[in-house]
Amino acid sequence: MAGGRLLSRVRPALGATALLGLLCCATWAQIAAPSQAVWAPSSDAPKGLLTGLEAKHHDQFIERAKAGQIDVVFFGSTPTEMWLWPDHGRSVWDQAFGTLKPASFGSAGTHFEGLLWRMQHGELDGYKAKLVVVQAEDGPFAGLDGRAPWMGGTGVSEIGLKDYVSKYATILAEIRARQPQARILLFSVFPRYKEDAEPAVLNAGLAALANNETVFFIDMTKRFFLPDGSFDTRMWSGGMHERSFEVWAEELQPWLDRVVR
Repeated sequence: MAGGRLLSRVRPALGATALLGLLCCATWAQIAAPSQAVWAPSSDAPKGLLTGLEAKHHDQFIERAKAGQIDVVFFGSTPTEMWLWPDHGRSVWDQAFGTLKPASFGSAGTHFEGLLWRMQHGELDGYKAKLVVVQAEDGPFAGLDGRAPWMGGTGVSEIGLKDYVSKYATILAEIRARQPQARILLFSVFPRYKEDAEPAVLNAGLAALANNETVFFIDMTKRFFLPDGSFDTRMWSGGMHERSFEVWAEELQPWLDRVVR
């Protein structure tokens, strides 16, 4: 298949030999990361690494981390930040997590290099989480050449998929090194419409990163569709809505009962 074309479906080989190849390229268990606390403000980040909003958030996040008392922490881009938006996920957040010492370190526009730097410079230090939730983003998060179809691109190539999975392997390794006691939930890329084929390809690669002991992969794709197979616009229509966060909280509930409470 040509490098820039969208992988239209997840082939059976991707579930076995190809995924093993991905893991050889991205064995997060073999990636060493320092465990000592490194408190660095956004002004210490390499120029251009963080967006203005992300820089502001990072300084707020490390202050929250320094305060400790975090049992559940969320990392991700716009959907994760939306947990705390009053007209999106805030009411669900307060109801589902309000008494559980939660923190959302989500920031719109986050890319891999920025998130990794933030994790290495304070956002994973100062507390001992019981649960770390990572919401996977689509191809542009990892800087892939093929932009997501919903953004007018052609999708992710097979080479791009390996790079994408490798970068998430690095993120998981950083979390494990700095929060070794925590269970990590890697949530799937969320589809944005019925014909959005890219998430299935990315999710198949991400699923191989779970060891089902400390790292678990949670695929929410089916929750975005109605029983008749049509896309549920209550879940996504130009962005995440309250229903999306209700479903996300439902998927988290067994883990909160098992690990946090």
